[in-house]
Amino acid sequence: MLKLTFGFILLLLLSGFLLRSTVLNQLLNSRFERIGARTGLNIQYKEAGFTGLSTVFIEQLSFKPPHSDTLLTVKRVSIHIRTMPLLLLKIRFANLEVTDPLINLVRNGTESNYLLLLDLKKSDTTTKHTDSIPPDYAARVSALFNAAFRYVPSEVNIRNFNIVASINRHNFSFGFPELSIAGSEFSTLAAVTDDSLHMQWHLSGILDPSGRNVAIKIATAGTGKVQIPYIASRWQTVLAFDSASFNMGFSEAADTAARITGEASVYGPLINNPRLSPQDIAFNFSRINYNFTIGKSFIQLDSTSVIRYNLVAFHPFVRYDFSPAKQLTLRINEPDFSARDFFGSFPAGLFTNFEGIKVKGRLGFYLSFVYPVASPDSIQFNAWLTSKGFAVEKFGKTNFGYINEPFVYTAFEKGEPVRQFVVGPENREYRPLSAMPGHLQKAVMTSEDGQFFNHRGFLPDAIRESIITDIKEKRFARGGSTISMQLVKNVFLNRNKNITRKLEEMLITWMIESQHLVSKERMFEVYLNIIEMGPMVYGMNEASQFYFKKDVSKLTLAESIYLASIIPKPKWFKYSFDQNGNLREYLQSYYSLVSTKMLKKEWITQDEFNELRPVIELKGPARLLVVPADSIPLVLPDEEPDFE
Repeated sequence: MLKLTFGFILLLLLSGFLLRSTVLNQLLNSRFERIGARTGLNIQYKEAGFTGLSTVFIEQLSFKPPHSDTLLTVKRVSIHIRTMPLLLLKIRFANLEVTDPLINLVRNGTESNYLLLLDLKKSDTTTKHTDSIPPDYAARVSALFNAAFRYVPSEVNIRNFNIVASINRHNFSFGFPELSIAGSEFSTLAAVTDDSLHMQWHLSGILDPSGRNVAIKIATAGTGKVQIPYIASRWQTVLAFDSASFNMGFSEAADTAARITGEASVYGPLINNPRLSPQDIAFNFSRINYNFTIGKSFIQLDSTSVIRYNLVAFHPFVRYDFSPAKQLTLRINEPDFSARDFFGSFPAGLFTNFEGIKVKGRLGFYLSFVYPVASPDSIQFNAWLTSKGFAVEKFGKTNFGYINEPFVYTAFEKGEPVRQFVVGPENREYRPLSAMPGHLQKAVMTSEDGQFFNHRGFLPDAIRESIITDIKEKRFARGGSTISMQLVKNVFLNRNKNITRKLEEMLITWMIESQHLVSKERMFEVYLNIIEMGPMVYGMNEASQFYFKKDVSKLTLAESIYLASIIPKPKWFKYSFDQNGNLREYLQSYYSLVSTKMLKKEWITQDEFNELRPVIELKGPARLLVVPADSIPLVLPDEEPDFE
């Protein structure tokens, strides 16, 4: 009986061994059909089978979308499955060999051989959760990393790997002759092309599944920098560096959180993007030591993380909560750092006005931002930059105090200079602050910055309100700039709109205000003499002549409030009037708002408030642009100026 049983088992094993290739092909066909049904890909292979006891191979494998170019071809894939884990019903891979893999990406407008894969995520319902069972993000991340490290083979050999792309008439390629991972380490040379640009990269690193660690380094193998392909044509961005390295480790904590720690470093990074700066932005060195914690319902970058660039380091805290309510929290608290290191670390091409500046002393910076996603009105924002013993030893490219004396002002439109004039007595249109009527000054401050003479250049509440408005309208709808910031923007910076210009604007404002380089009175005087007020109209005296054919000193309260109303959008002045030259009705609410604020601050009397009417008479050249019926649209633009 025992012999019969043993023989039967042996027969089953022999049958399974003989039929294993048939079973493998059936499994592959079934799996590829399911993938094809879900993706639309036509997956073919010439042959699949076994070599030896537990090595599986597939030959002439291809993935082809319908009516398009083949997306992927592989001459041969061979993978060895470890025998002992298999006896315990566990799959572990020992060796992986891939020969001639070719990824071919093609796109011309909306026609592509790869976009269908990107669209799968939109229609995939397999990861949806009911409201009663919220997703466990720590468990998701743990499962992902555990699976990835579990199935990494101990040895990998890839021969003649290539990616080629032809995307909207731009051509890219990346390839290497051979990549071998043995003993966790790998190294290879890669050839990279980006249209007419040819590069050679050196890739090296570590892939250590048992230690749950991955590291990779990219460096130029030639004389130039490593330049990331495709993004220049796609996003008009050049991103280049001498070398970059990245390492990441994964662990699971006892508190059911997943932890991802590591470091990313870049030497000699260079960025060129017109939305950041019109010039190349070049660093010497940058590094982040990061420590992410992924909990059941949150992702957090711990403040033990350190971001370094050149000589500066700071410790950000960033957390995103998914439940019970979605909320983003950002905090930076650096109470004491070297001012010399801070200003000496500005990347070349970023803040050109500070190039060559020499400073001493210590600085401190604090930022707190809390954004409840479902309730933008509840946003919390606070920020300040402090100093101790700070002083400018030598100004660099720009001495920010030069506006204390008469100077030549350059007006810009769409980033181009359109007019120059002297801000000083030799200009017949220039008026000192004492020649500007009090109600004009107060109307402008009420409209633009009611606390101008009391703050140090910034109003956190105004910035908070601008952030709320921008989030609600999903665009940069409100700036939150003080008069100090507007003055700096107009005098010291060109009018190219980019992100770094705003940062430079804030730094110059802080420098002028904290070091008392220019008095508040002089700042306001310059502001009122250069502010754009119409088509090639700059300064309040020119504005008074353009609209009312009178000197600024003779403006009435109603006329002053009108001039304040057009500061946000001076080119829209025509839409303030009807075809007869009378103010439109919507300006009545603006007059009421401004005059009420002025009355509360005792900047006007009760009699002036009672007698005020939103009525003005155009007498200057502006009337010729307003009154002719064929020059004014009968319908107001969709957007009216924001007077709040």
